[in-house]
Amino acid sequence: MMPNSNRRPLRRGLRRQICTGIFFLMALCGEIAFGQKTQRPPAPQFSFMQLRLAPAIPAARPASLGGAFIGIADDATAAAINPAGVSFLLRPEISLSHAIGQQARDYPIGGAGGSVDEFRDHNPIFDQTLVNIAYPQWGFTFALYRQLAFHADFDFTRNQFLTFAPDRPLMLHEQLGASGNFPGVASNFSAQVIHNALVVAKTVHRRLRLGFSVAATQCRLQLHESHYFDPDLWLQQNFTGAVVAIGDNRAESLYRLYDLELNEFKMTWTAGILFELDPDLTLGMVYQHLPRFKVISRITLPAYTLPDQTPDDGQRDEISFKPEISPVPFKLDLPDHYGIGLAWKPTGNTLVAFDAVVYRNHSLLRDLRLDLPQDNQLANDGSYVDPDGRNDVEAKDFLSLHGGIEYRLKKSGLILPLRAGFYLEPSFALHAVSPDKNLQIEYPDEASRFHFTWGMGIIFKNTRFEVSSDVSSNLLEGLGSAVFSF
Repeated sequence: MMPNSNRRPLRRGLRRQICTGIFFLMALCGEIAFGQKTQRPPAPQFSFMQLRLAPAIPAARPASLGGAFIGIADDATAAAINPAGVSFLLRPEISLSHAIGQQARDYPIGGAGGSVDEFRDHNPIFDQTLVNIAYPQWGFTFALYRQLAFHADFDFTRNQFLTFAPDRPLMLHEQLGASGNFPGVASNFSAQVIHNALVVAKTVHRRLRLGFSVAATQCRLQLHESHYFDPDLWLQQNFTGAVVAIGDNRAESLYRLYDLELNEFKMTWTAGILFELDPDLTLGMVYQHLPRFKVISRITLPAYTLPDQTPDDGQRDEISFKPEISPVPFKLDLPDHYGIGLAWKPTGNTLVAFDAVVYRNHSLLRDLRLDLPQDNQLANDGSYVDPDGRNDVEAKDFLSLHGGIEYRLKKSGLILPLRAGFYLEPSFALHAVSPDKNLQIEYPDEASRFHFTWGMGIIFKNTRFEVSSDVSSNLLEGLGSAVFSF
């Protein structure tokens, strides 16, 4: 008999298929029942709003230094940051790391007095971030590790609201989400990128160390999202300038479903260098090339009917849309990065580090139409056109800065490192470049968030325990690591 843990995903998948089938049958019935047919306004090819990738710092010591570890890289946890660093190891080491905390996302919702407020959605973090084994042999150091590199997990629900109030009946594309008619949403998004890697490192000169890793990178993506547009909105004739609360998400207002699942492995590689400029100053450099995954998003559009606006004229003028199911293939291009770091020892007990990392993120999504219909306008020929004819959203490259300081206390045979640091978290997402204010609300150009980190450790003979804390405006996370030498 199959274990329960394997049966749950199968049941969830079966339920989704049954629900989709029911909606499709309802759609067919709706198409037969209603007379007038017209073409739907265009829909986004993918739910761009939910797509987020948050980079994870793999272990507690680098995390408490703000991630500034490219130029330090002197223990087993370096395998996942700068593979050249494991060449420092003279004995086998095993490291284990785990994160616990809470992350937040802000979503636009309708507010009082004509404003647009934000709703903050909180989601727990409980992830194994790094398992690593390093072994020096034959003048080389070899390592195997499993690292959580990127993660995101959001579960969000909001009701429909309207910010576009022209004091007239809404046109069709406005009724179905354009010009500030934000849909009701029930969305669940989860993403994980995991590296399963082999590292080889060697000291080629007393001042120069090289490292290289090759990994089977696993990308897990899951998106299930429903959009709701209230058909009763079609009957309203006059609107004020205030934000209008439309109502609850209901089966009869279901307009669009997004469904995406990916679990695939591809090869990637990382190269690193450590060079001692002098005995107290080390330069580190690293480049990581990440793969591109082919993704297929399925859009289901059930039958949807707008009621008759003139029920007393003796004619049936309701508008019904026929059902559609379409796959949308595209490519998720994970962001490569290259970084440079400096580590300086001003005293025997003090270590200062600084890193600069550039993430190549501008090609995050390929082969998708980035001209969103939310700001489209109705042309004279009945088609919907973008006012500026350009993409409405885009991704951009990021420069992330990291800095940290470590001071080692020595007492009664123990070493107690104290650490503090900071870093700027890049936002791997799309932001609006359209001048449309409602798109700018839905897809804000989020600045890099400032994180403050601190932590400590205890080192006794061949055993080391580390803890760190990471705080920002959207994150509270603790990370614990244990490192054992043999």
